[in-house]
Amino acid sequence: MTDEANQEDASEAPPASFRADERKDRLLCAAERCFIDSGFHGARMAQIAKAASVSPGLIYHYFDSKEQIIAELIQRHFNEKKAMLARIEETDGSVLDAFLASLEEGLQSSLDPFWSAMTLEVTAEATRNDDIAKLLCCSDGEMRDRLRAALKRENDAPDMDARIEMFVALIQGLGIRAIRNPDMEREAVVKLLRDMVEHLFRRRPQD
Repeated sequence: MTDEANQEDASEAPPASFRADERKDRLLCAAERCFIDSGFHGARMAQIAKAASVSPGLIYHYFDSKEQIIAELIQRHFNEKKAMLARIEETDGSVLDAFLASLEEGLQSSLDPFWSAMTLEVTAEATRNDDIAKLLCCSDGEMRDRLRAALKRENDAPDMDARIEMFVALIQGLGIRAIRNPDMEREAVVKLLRDMVEHLFRRRPQD
C-alpha cells in the first residue's frame, strides 16, 4: 500500500477520542443490562466487560470502580432530562405549552420497563450508599429548581414546589406501573397526564 493510500485511510478513520467515547458508551450500556439482570451488588466488573465484548482489564481504563459506573449512569440519565428541559426553557412561546408538547417524549422513556427497573435499582442503591444518595439528590434538586424557574414565568403559585413534587410522583409512579402492567393503554395515559399537568400548572383565575 502506498504512503498516499495510508494517509487516506488514516484520514478516514475516526479520531481516537471518538473511539474512546464510543467504547465508554458501550461499557455503560452493558453495565445497565448487567445491573438490571443481577442488581448493582450482584453484577461484577468482569461480567460487564464480557457483555461489552472487551477485556476485563480495559474496563478499568475508563472506570475506577462499579460505583463510578453507577454515578456515570445517573449523570447520563439526568443529562438527557436536562436537554429536554433546556428546549422548554428556550421556547419563545408558552413555557407550559412547550412542556406539554414534551410530555409524550419524556413519558416514553419513563414507561420503558428497562428504564423503570434501572430507576428502582438506583433508588435502592441510594438508601445504602451516601455518595450515590448525594448525587441523586443534587441532580434531582437541580432539575426541580430549573423546572420551577421555567414554570414560574407563567404561574407563580405559592405551592409550586408541591405541584412539581406531584408531577414527578406521577411520572415515576407510571414507570413502576409499566413494570407491573406492561400492557397499559399508553395513549389514554398520556392524554390523562396532559389534563393533570394542565390542572397542576396552568394559571387559573382563582390562583
